[in-house]
Amino acid sequence: MSEGERRIDSGLPRFGEADLTNCDREPIHIPGSIQPHGAMLVYDSEKKIVTYASANASAMLGATEIIGCPLDAILGVRAAHDVANAINKSVAASAPGLKFGMSVDGVATRFDVAAHTHLGRTFIEFEPSTDGSDAYGPLELTRALSRRLADEKTMPGLSRTAAKMAALMLGYDRVMIYKLLHNGAGRVIAEHKRGDLHSFLGQHFPASDIPAQARELYKRNWIRMISDASYTPQPVLPPIPQSQPPLDMSYAQLRSVSPVHCEYLRNMGVGASMSISILVEGELWGLIACHHYSPMAVPLPRRVGAELFGQFFSLQVETMERRERYDAANTARSRLDRIVAEISPEEELQDSLSLQLADIRQLLPCDGAALWIGGSWVAQGAVPPDAAIQPLVAMLDENTRGEVWNTNHLASLVPQLASDVHNVAGVLAVPISKTAGDYLLFFRSEESRFVEWAGAPEKIPTGPLGDRLTPRKSFELWREEVRGQSTPWSVADLAIADAAQNYLRDVVLRHAEATAEERKRTEAHRRLVNEELDHRVKNILALAKSIVEQSRAGASGIESYAAAVGGRLQALAFAHDQMTRNCGGGELRRLVEAEAAAYGGVRGAQRTTLEGPNLLLGERAYASLALVVHELATNAAKYGALTAPEGGVRVSWRLTPDGDCELVWEEHGGPVIQKPQRAGFGSKLINQVVSFDLGGQADVTYPPQGLVAHFVIPARHVIGEAAPADISKHKAEDIMTDTPSSALVGTRVLLVEVIAMDAEDYLRTHGAVQVAIAPTAAAAMRQIQAERPDVAVLDVNLGDHSSGPVAEHLASLGVPFVFATGYGDSSMVPDGMRSIPVVRKPYTEDVLIAALSKALASKPQG
Repeated sequence: MSEGERRIDSGLPRFGEADLTNCDREPIHIPGSIQPHGAMLVYDSEKKIVTYASANASAMLGATEIIGCPLDAILGVRAAHDVANAINKSVAASAPGLKFGMSVDGVATRFDVAAHTHLGRTFIEFEPSTDGSDAYGPLELTRALSRRLADEKTMPGLSRTAAKMAALMLGYDRVMIYKLLHNGAGRVIAEHKRGDLHSFLGQHFPASDIPAQARELYKRNWIRMISDASYTPQPVLPPIPQSQPPLDMSYAQLRSVSPVHCEYLRNMGVGASMSISILVEGELWGLIACHHYSPMAVPLPRRVGAELFGQFFSLQVETMERRERYDAANTARSRLDRIVAEISPEEELQDSLSLQLADIRQLLPCDGAALWIGGSWVAQGAVPPDAAIQPLVAMLDENTRGEVWNTNHLASLVPQLASDVHNVAGVLAVPISKTAGDYLLFFRSEESRFVEWAGAPEKIPTGPLGDRLTPRKSFELWREEVRGQSTPWSVADLAIADAAQNYLRDVVLRHAEATAEERKRTEAHRRLVNEELDHRVKNILALAKSIVEQSRAGASGIESYAAAVGGRLQALAFAHDQMTRNCGGGELRRLVEAEAAAYGGVRGAQRTTLEGPNLLLGERAYASLALVVHELATNAAKYGALTAPEGGVRVSWRLTPDGDCELVWEEHGGPVIQKPQRAGFGSKLINQVVSFDLGGQADVTYPPQGLVAHFVIPARHVIGEAAPADISKHKAEDIMTDTPSSALVGTRVLLVEVIAMDAEDYLRTHGAVQVAIAPTAAAAMRQIQAERPDVAVLDVNLGDHSSGPVAEHLASLGVPFVFATGYGDSSMVPDGMRSIPVVRKPYTEDVLIAALSKALASKPQG
């Protein structure tokens, strides 16, 4: 019994027999068969034998015996060697090893071979080679066509060019750029076709045309080809026993597709097809959908070229969408700057904003805008009627929770608007004060339009298996009227709304300050808001670090991995400090220190010698050198000096008379090295970043005693020398002492923190008998009254208040404590307590324990 015929214990439907209740779970990744234009062997790399083969493998490969035989007995010694090399070259299931134009003993046909390993099984796929051994011709064509894409500056132009270039490269009768929409349906946004064919341009296809499991496979595998929509599947034999897992063909080139889909294609008159995934930021954005009206198999070399073309097109789409969002956000910020500049602090806030409402409405595409401030309503354009205002505000109070919020189907939440959807169908709500109740609102009218479908999407006729998902028979244009909903709010719209919220909240705060002295402190408040953002980012990093370290408790053998991730997050927090303090640029010394800490924590930093002035680099050079130093440090930790206990790195830099920055990286004390035979990705990245991006010089040599890298950064990227850094009592490394962790044995510790996932484990591991956690200052006071702690850790910022009162109370009781903070400097530490030790978040176990041990050691004995 084959995989397609037997039922899986998990309750999945049989392959090819999906019905209306389970069509979205048809196991299309385990069909148990392949398409007949090629053959498949399934190889056991441990036993060195073939365990399964497609039914046509014997005839195609000229072998009478296959199952249980080694590769050389089936293919010949030379071909078996080539296949083994292909297997070894496969770096992942999604990147198979390839061999083009391979000869098999006793067979006149040459084959293109793809090999990959997935879930412990190695799949070897053979297709007759129609392009011979010429793999470079298709790749050269792909490169030439891809260059054309780079010339396009708009999405419509990019899509039209991509469709035309794909048709030229692959030879299909019709090539469509198919974009997935917000509701799961898809729309053809570009098309290149044979002249006698009717057009699908602009037509919509329902979400059911690409079920969820098919979309997941499109994310795993860039290419899916059907050479003949009427093919007869070739089963993979022998049948797999029920006791063994089925053959997962998610990454197989020849994988059979659902009979439902083949019937769908035949109903369209399509004889062959290919889909090339378009992935943007890791999600399926759409497809390059290719149709041919007779059977056609595209050779493997050209499919490899098509995959590269799809990846390049995906990058172009991602870049273009980011650029469009960036441009829209910049335009909106410029407009917001003008709006805020014209608001007078002497006038009532509602009056000032009302005068600017026409300009505010232009921030993003909308049909109307309104302000609800202090119970008063000011509106312009298409807005709700008066009777619906109070229900609308009540709904927003319940749903927004102080965050930007939106819907494109407002009547489903505010029934009073059901009769007015032609005027107001969607809302984007921007809370403009931290206390609930004040809003800037953007409205969109109903998107009442006719949607052009390629056939009625809801038409599900009865098929040969009864009430089953039978593909629709007609693809003639079918129109559906969509009512009651607005155009959805895009990611760019939400980004502009976030920016508007930040600007207007600042305006609200300014107007809330009644006296001249309070208005004078507005700039300080702005800085506090920035510090709050910085603090929250670091809290997120602390949470991520905690999750990684807590995961070790349930896993085996990944402790070194968790430690490495924790160190890198720690270094990332320090690098973030530099970017925040220096307006996008940063100090070179701090950059190298942070990267050294990422490879061994404080000990890694001690093995790195730094020599040079305190240079400030511009934003571009700072970000670029971060990549270079990270690459060098990674290589040193994996292959170079930092792999040996006595190894180290010396990093020196200086300003040349011309103002350039000359930097030298020298490794010593590690294993004997030699120059790599070929330049890897890291070498190419270093040369690209320094030589091309910065216009500098890069020279990397490989003497036996250790790698030496010499760089010259042009003077235009050097801001100058920074003031001497404050590295006194608040630097995390300064509290690292030789005080033994046994100082915590038997102690009671109070943790005043919002997030304390792993700190409690650290403390108990080092002997604390009681760890009390208080998320607020009030809870901390109650805990102290109930039982006085021996030592405490106080997060400076507890959200909407600080731990200052707790610190003062502990000090009056003589209880030692340390502060924890994610701020870039010590500005949040209460006045008069600057001598208290500070640990920077996200902190490591060693740093926290050393700080508390030092605090306990300084406690007066009495």
